[in-house]
This record gives sequence, structure tokens and C-alpha cells, in this order.
Amino acid sequence: MHPFAKVSVVVFSDSAPGRSLPPVVAKPLRRCPDQSFPPCHVGPERWLTGDASLRAGRPDVSNDHIRPSSIEGIKQLAKRFKKSDGIQHAVALDKASKAAGFENYKHALRKLGDGLAAPGPSAELYISVLWRDRTTKVTGCEILKMPLGRPLDALVKPAQYKASRGLGTMRREGPDHLADTYTASSQEAAREAACEAARTIQFIEAARLVPSKAKRSFPRGQVQHRMPGSDHDAAWFDPAAKTFIRTNEPYSHSVTREQKEWADRHGWAVAVSPWKGMYRPDGGTSLFLLADMSKGYLLEPMISRLVEAPAPIVASAWDGESRPIAPAFVSPGQVAEIETEAREVKRAGERRSSNNSVPYSMFLSGAQRRPKTRMPIEGHKLVGRLLKSILIGTRTRAGVHRRVDAIRCELDNWVQCEYRRDELSDDVFFDLYYHELPEGDALAAVPTSWDRHILNLDEVKATLVRYYPECPPLRQLLKKADLAIASLRAWNVAPTHTGRLESSDINRNRGPDDGGRL
Repeated sequence: MHPFAKVSVVVFSDSAPGRSLPPVVAKPLRRCPDQSFPPCHVGPERWLTGDASLRAGRPDVSNDHIRPSSIEGIKQLAKRFKKSDGIQHAVALDKASKAAGFENYKHALRKLGDGLAAPGPSAELYISVLWRDRTTKVTGCEILKMPLGRPLDALVKPAQYKASRGLGTMRREGPDHLADTYTASSQEAAREAACEAARTIQFIEAARLVPSKAKRSFPRGQVQHRMPGSDHDAAWFDPAAKTFIRTNEPYSHSVTREQKEWADRHGWAVAVSPWKGMYRPDGGTSLFLLADMSKGYLLEPMISRLVEAPAPIVASAWDGESRPIAPAFVSPGQVAEIETEAREVKRAGERRSSNNSVPYSMFLSGAQRRPKTRMPIEGHKLVGRLLKSILIGTRTRAGVHRRVDAIRCELDNWVQCEYRRDELSDDVFFDLYYHELPEGDALAAVPTSWDRHILNLDEVKATLVRYYPECPPLRQLLKKADLAIASLRAWNVAPTHTGRLESSDINRNRGPDDGGRL
């Protein structure tokens, strides 16, 4: 059966005489409004709906819409049913199995254990439209639920919505949810808007096209060559064939003689689609397909797919309910997407948190922080050698010299805290970030261009990132290195061969300890 063969809708209704514009969802409360209830935790679902009462997070949000396709999915849904309904786990498993299209949990185990997928479409789409009747002041939200053969984002990108009349006012709320940014003037108008968006998605999936506004879609790329008698026409792009086609939806059912002459004159093909179209299929419009034959494009494959497509979704066949504007509708995919983003933010926060750094204090410098782990001594030797070389010839460039000097001063402090004297001798320690480079060192000479210093700073950054965890102290050093690189790239003065690293460079700013060691 074609994925569009069955279309189910979910609608709720609300009467609120005297109310004006749709209410803005309030921020969640930390406690239930009724103080007779115990304090309730405001979790993700309650935050999403703006409802902090005990009924928040119930089937209004997602449970009634979830259709598991695996045993693991059934188990996860059963846990939600057990928690929300207060039922036994076995009963919750049966209930979750029925939601997946099976008789009970044993039936699901038997079918899915044989490698069969749960019955139903591979994806679903919810289209929501708010409405407010200005005469009666009644408000509501119409929700259209339709099956898809492929996920929404695989069919059309949000940036392409505005190129289509049916999707022009829609906003992506989640991977399975489109919401109209406009408030319709009545319940009927809201249903019409939802159905027109649904028909556009139907056409996109069946025709395998995406919306476009390119003028190149016209013959010779000029608007004046638009087909005569065009009405409700639109441009589309075929990603597979890399070419444009056009559609026309007039209140006629056959190609006129004038239109045939136009097609012959420009070398285009015009065909009447068996699928009634997107504009007003129940109001007398037809769908014409236009393509440039000179580019070898054939309309027959598209027409064959449209023949197999289900009838366009129309408001006159609306079969569902409506729901109040508040709490706001949140689709299952939207809930899952936000929860995933929250987990990623939490993990990123853990990586960036102060748990990866520890406090330390040096004489005259006060309390500071450094990475929790330590860099190997060989790593310090490499970084120190590179920093010493970058200081050569950059004394007159404060944006480079001062920042590099600050980096080596900070690393000098870190290495003192990382290693005890029995692990790092004074002879090795004092040579890490200070004293001259050996005369035979290739980096001891003045560079022929600043590119060498830029490469050395990049290597310093890579070494620090390799050995130190993500934390604010490390980010500050990396930022100094980036600023020094930017200063080098903007420096138009060529290196001057005035000698090696001067003694004043070696010993100045020995650190807050002024030459000592802890």
C-alpha cells in the first residue's frame, strides 16, 4: 500500500468566549498552582508545554502519538505508561504493544522476533495551525497528522519552504512537525491551510521535486515567456535530473490550442496530471506539468508516480478533532529532538566545566586555575622550544610578543604545579620555557618569513589540546595564540636578521615568582 493511502487527523476544539489573541504560553511554575498537591518537578515535557501542573507530561504531549517499531521502543513506551498511568509493567507492555499495532506483548515478540517491522508508515508528519474567530472570539489549534514514506527533512529543507505557496508560512518545529506562523481567521481556514501544506508535501514526495523561485524555470530564463493562461503556477527543481520544471493549476481540465502553440514554439512539453494538484483540487482546479524537452526531461515517470499517489488531502474530508491553543502542541519527534539537544549540551558543558580544572596559587599572583591533568615533560619541552623561537624577531610586534610571552609564563606556572622536584629537576625546569635555544637548533635563527612562527603557534595549540582537557584556562591560552597568529598575518614588516633571542627576552617576566620555583 502506498504510504499516503491512509491519512489520519487529530483535532481538538476549544470555546473561550471573550478571549482575544491566542494566549502566550507562560513560563513553567516550580510548584503546582494548587498548594494541596505536593511539589512537582518541572521536567522537559512540562517545560515544552508551559504547563507545570500534575497533568503536564501526560498523553497531551507524546504518549498517544508514539508508535514503536522495535521491542526496545515498546519497552521504552511501556516505562512511560507505567509511570504516567500507575499500572503494572506487564499491563504497560501490552498497552505499548497495542500502540505499535500488535495484539499484545507476546504477539509483538513473536512478530518482531521474526524480523518483521511494526505495521505502519516509516515516518509521520504533524501540521498545526492556530486559529481565532474574530466574531465569536473562539480560539483553537488544528492538528493534521499524515503518514510519510520518508522523513520530512529528507523531502524538503526549511530554507525551501518559502518558495512554495503551501509551505510559505510554515515553520519547522521538529523533525515531524510543521507549524503555521500565521493565526487563521476561523477553524475552517485553519483546516484549509493545514490541508494545503499537506498536499504540497504529498506532491513533493510523489514527484520527487523541491520548491524553487528561480527565474531559470521559465523558457529562456525570462518571465515574459510564461505560458499563456497560467494560473497558480510555481517553479520546482528536480535534484536527480538537475533541472527545473513548472506547474500550473488553472480552473480548466485540458490544454488549450494557444498553450500547445506556446509549447511547440519553446520546445516544452505540457501534460495534465492525473493527480488533481495542490491549490483547490476539490474546487475545480487541475494540475498541469511543464518541462523543457530540449534538456531531455521526460514527464512520464513523474506522471506514473502521481497515478499511484493517494488523492489530495482536502478540508471537506476532514475527520478529526481540534485542541486548545494552550498547552502548546509538541510532537513526539520534537520532544525527542529537544531531549537529544539537551543531552548534547549537558555533555558539552561537562567537558567545558570547571571539573576539568583545579585551583592553584603562586606568589604575588593570587588564586588561579589550571587544567586538572598534566602535560608530559616532553610536551613542555616541545612547547617551550617553539615559544622561544616565536619570540625571536617579534620584539617590536607587541600583539605577538606580549601574548606569546604570557603563554610561556602561564605554562611555566602550570609545570611547577604539575611536577615535584623529584620528578622534574631544576636544571630541566629552568630550561623549559626560559634560557636561549642552543646555537645548533634550527629554530634559533631569525625566520625568513612569519609563516614559520604561524606554523609553530599552530603546533603549540595542537600540543596543548592533545594533552590538556577542555577547560577555561586552556581556552584562554588558545585564544592568546589565535590572536598572536592574527597579528602575525597582519604584519607587513619582513623579519630582520638582528640576531638570536636577546637576554632581555629570555629573563623578563620570569613569572610572578620573579625567578623562583615553588
